[in-house]
Amino acid sequence: MKTSPRSIPQMTWWTIWFAMIAGLFSSYYVLGNQAGGSGSLPPNPAFLAVGAMQIFASAVVRWGVLPRFNEAARAFPVFVVGLALTEGACFAGLFLAPAYKQELFIASVLG
Repeated sequence: MKTSPRSIPQMTWWTIWFAMIAGLFSSYYVLGNQAGGSGSLPPNPAFLAVGAMQIFASAVVRWGVLPRFNEAARAFPVFVVGLALTEGACFAGLFLAPAYKQELFIASVLG
């Protein structure tokens, strides 16, 4: 008796995507507007590079690696990793490079 590979409903993919985007916006507006913190630190382009590398890694994962999977059950974790990498760029902007938090937030949303 053959068993078919598990399939993940398309609604699950959209729900995870929407939850990640909603979490991105809520994290940015809640954590990004905290009083005090490291907002007065001078801009450091090295920390901007951390966020940019996350965006680049996400693009490689989602556009280079993800299309190679034929089974949804095997592709789903790669999809989530790609989204998490993109969202991580916003957190890099919030905590590592507050001078670039808006740029990294926009890059995360577009990614």
